[in-house]
Amino acid sequence: MGPMSSTDTHANPARTTLLLGVSTVVAQALLLREAMAAMGGSETAWGMVMALWLGGMAVGARLGVHVGSSGVVHWLPAATLALCGTGILLFRAAPVLLAVAPGETLTTWRAVWLWAAAVIPAAAVGGMAFPILADDLGDHGPGRAYTLDAIGSLTGGLVLSLVLLPFGTAAALAITVAAVAAGALWPGRRGLAIASVAVGLVLAALAGPWLAHSSWRWAAHPGELGGWAETRHQRLESSAGRPTDLYANGRLVATYPEPYATLPRAHLMMLLHPAPRRVLAVGCAADGSLEAMVRHPVSEVIVVEEDPQLIGRLEDWYGPEFRRILHDPKIATRTADPVRVLADLRDLDLVLLTDADPTTLRANRTRTLEFLRRCRAAMSDHGVLVMEVGVSDTYLGGIAGELVATLASTLRLVFPRVTALPGERILLIAGAERADVDLSLETLNQRRLDRPEIGDQLHPALLPLLIDDDRRVELADFVERVERPPDTIRHPRAVHLASRLHEARSRLSIPPLLSTIEDRVPAALGSLYAIVVAAMLAAALCRRAGVRAAAAASAVGLVSLGWWLILLATWQATRGSVYAEVGALTGAFMAGVALGGRLGLRLVDPPKALPWLLAAGSGVSFLLASSLAIRAPMLSVPALLLVGGGLTGAAFPSLAELAGSRRRGAGIAFAADEAGAALAALTIGTLAVPWLGLTTTALALAGLGLAAIPAAARR
Repeated sequence: MGPMSSTDTHANPARTTLLLGVSTVVAQALLLREAMAAMGGSETAWGMVMALWLGGMAVGARLGVHVGSSGVVHWLPAATLALCGTGILLFRAAPVLLAVAPGETLTTWRAVWLWAAAVIPAAAVGGMAFPILADDLGDHGPGRAYTLDAIGSLTGGLVLSLVLLPFGTAAALAITVAAVAAGALWPGRRGLAIASVAVGLVLAALAGPWLAHSSWRWAAHPGELGGWAETRHQRLESSAGRPTDLYANGRLVATYPEPYATLPRAHLMMLLHPAPRRVLAVGCAADGSLEAMVRHPVSEVIVVEEDPQLIGRLEDWYGPEFRRILHDPKIATRTADPVRVLADLRDLDLVLLTDADPTTLRANRTRTLEFLRRCRAAMSDHGVLVMEVGVSDTYLGGIAGELVATLASTLRLVFPRVTALPGERILLIAGAERADVDLSLETLNQRRLDRPEIGDQLHPALLPLLIDDDRRVELADFVERVERPPDTIRHPRAVHLASRLHEARSRLSIPPLLSTIEDRVPAALGSLYAIVVAAMLAAALCRRAGVRAAAAASAVGLVSLGWWLILLATWQATRGSVYAEVGALTGAFMAGVALGGRLGLRLVDPPKALPWLLAAGSGVSFLLASSLAIRAPMLSVPALLLVGGGLTGAAFPSLAELAGSRRRGAGIAFAADEAGAALAALTIGTLAVPWLGLTTTALALAGLGLAAIPAAARR
């Protein structure tokens, strides 16, 4: 073998480290999106997958101390992405692999082995490359590797979110694999690099349709795939022919047209106000409810859909009749987050919240006390709000009853009267101070007669079936007497109830276990926290510097990912979905990591600065606990992400030097950092925030950072 050229990857580990950052952030993001789509957006699934990814990175980094060499490391970025592709196929094929019946929920417990097979290999390969590259980078290698990896992650995350994702998962992966392979494997061979990119573009054009049709077959959806789209918010699929079934992230959202259930239900909701002139409808576009709404005496129906591509897709997939209704002069569509839409509205007569149950923090933003107060501010004194809940009135025990009680109690803090109508999906009805909330059969039937435009879409015989006075009285009594703490941004109590209810409708799910220990979850989290803090303090007494460094690094990883989770949850709850902005928000954190890493390399005595960095990190946690981010999210969330990333990046060179030599120190510190982050992903987003709230969780992070100072301070 001849001598290496100046353009050989072996001679340029900095480029490979940058490309490693690109490949790991793209692989992580794509696998997270696929996991959330496969599990219907469950944040239990999100936390578990993040934990597996970070755990896989930790295992890989530890292996990288002893396994691998400079001769093969330049293959690992492309290998990470290739294994990500295998993981994507596993997630898409999950219904077949797990024998899930059409329409059945794919639960957390049943999917754990699949998550592990889909996520851990790619993560482990990416983690294994880090200590090898840190060693190849020479003096200050761990700090330089951490900084370069962060710059690559920043670049890859922004390009993925802002450029590649609109083309779909398969295209984004194919293009990234081609670009990384060209840069890592053939940097000095222009012909091979160009050929690699060309092949990637061809595969991008072919892989998207193939993956879409394969996913449809694997999910056993009835009929043939008619249309598909991967937007910044969700994966959409529609069946061919009429009626058309619409799926979002694998779940059936609506069937259009559906005159036997959807239209009567929509008419009933419109009859709940004696004269609904201005109506705000959230979540009503896809099921065809608008056809019923425009037949009532409305002057304007403001239809809110967060996904800006959904309306256009529905026009194409549903056909000219739906397009005609959508372009009715009374219909005004807003493709924006409901929280932002409300800021410009006043004198609303009727607010309809028929969007999804609050199974995630994102979905919960239209069920919080803060959002309902905004609704009341936008309504007239005669206004009525209707909230649909995916619970039947025939069973109000256990989790289902708790969810209804929590939402009803939240409504009562805003509206003077709250009642409900029975059905397979309960309607909670809240009236403003002067609202006429009369749900008697006689009143609603008279309103129907006063609106002849309804025609035969609501037959008189249907009203007694839709209302059922005996069931209505029992349900109203339940709603009026329950008392529960409210669902708020700081403490999203409805999330764990709705997500557990959703999973409990399937086999082999975690919620039955959670139900048996519900009252013990806060105590269990407290015990786990006490164990972690005690371990941090015990590590300070250990003579081995590697143990002390690992303890401090795991605290840094846990706390930094905790900041990220809390700040993204705050953004979701106050500004809307993070899916459209997650690249920029994560970019702010990674930019901080890169800047902090550069600062950490310039420190004269890095380990001496570590206690001060941990103390400053506790200050960030205290700021989060103060709810500053909730009050001013547009400024404080990006700023705190930048500062938090900066402290994380600045700490890593100190941790690596404390842990040992270049390769060993980088491997130990990086593995411990990822292990701590994995614990945060497993506990904070899925348990701590829903059960304890944002403020308590942030205070716990502050205490953990302070507990790690003794281990970091001992020399």
